[in-house]
Amino acid sequence: MSSSETNLACRVCQAAMLPDDRYCERCGVRVGTVPHDQTPVARGCTACGAPAEAIDADRYCSRCGVRQRSPEDRQEIDLGVAAGVSDRGRVRARNEDALYLRTVGESGVAVVVCDGISSSLSADLAARGGADAAGAVLAEALRSEALPGDALRGDEAMFAEATRNAVAAAQQTVLEVPWTSRSDLDVPSCTLVSAVCRDGELAIGWVGDSRAYWIAEDGSRQLTVDHSWAQEQVAAGLLSAQEAGADTRAHAITRWLGRDAPDGGAQVLTMRPTEPGQLVLCSDGLWNYAPDVAGIAALLDALPPGTAAIAAAHSLTDTALAAGGHDNITVAVLNVTASKEG
Repeated sequence: MSSSETNLACRVCQAAMLPDDRYCERCGVRVGTVPHDQTPVARGCTACGAPAEAIDADRYCSRCGVRQRSPEDRQEIDLGVAAGVSDRGRVRARNEDALYLRTVGESGVAVVVCDGISSSLSADLAARGGADAAGAVLAEALRSEALPGDALRGDEAMFAEATRNAVAAAQQTVLEVPWTSRSDLDVPSCTLVSAVCRDGELAIGWVGDSRAYWIAEDGSRQLTVDHSWAQEQVAAGLLSAQEAGADTRAHAITRWLGRDAPDGGAQVLTMRPTEPGQLVLCSDGLWNYAPDVAGIAALLDALPPGTAAIAAAHSLTDTALAAGGHDNITVAVLNVTASKEG
């Protein structure tokens, strides 16, 4: 083997590679892809205003020394009735959350938030693939009309089934993310929370500890129940919420998407609001700083009446960043009208 061959290294984890390798045997990244935290900067310094040529290959400004954020560090989607933000945060090297958000027709909205598990290989690819796969299934359901004669009202039954299919599609996609058994990291995996909505009919699905909240004047509440060690201890009556939350295992999740996912799968909830409200979906990068529904509701209630969904998503994301931004942060906000049959 020549010296030039042995000098090749993965741009993500620096593991030794061969010229004909397609994937890194240690971290699983595909050769030739640019990691999120190495995307070139095309604009000048955001701190001192230096021109783009003053930014080096590692995104540091040669004038003031401030490291610039990559375009991949933050994603924003504004669809009017719904909006979302996914931000790398202030500590993590790259954004391993993913956001899917799409409107279909006059009132249909599909949204998926996935949080890549940081201890797993290619967590960002797992999250991105899972979100896109689930979102595509939900968007397709919004293009369909409910069949008459369902046990539940048409849309409610159809959306619940679409949600289960969406999670199954996400699981299959995560299974296909390249990985290697030579790494000491877990296989690619992520959590998921999704929502599909039309004319005030909603279905929420989740696996793991990404959450959905309903915020409304007639009563705000957390719609999802974390698949976590702490939640299971509380549900079993073994520990109080305070005791479980103080344990080092508190945030260990008990369900996820991936090759080593345990039995149980997704939970699905349907609802038909009688009053308008806001649906908030988020990763734990937000709720770690506002751990209950009262905290999320207070943040939104502090905004002026009629605040746009994108402004609400900005505000929630900025709150997490201001509190430290120790994890990736993803937030989606949907403005929901009351059900026509509410």
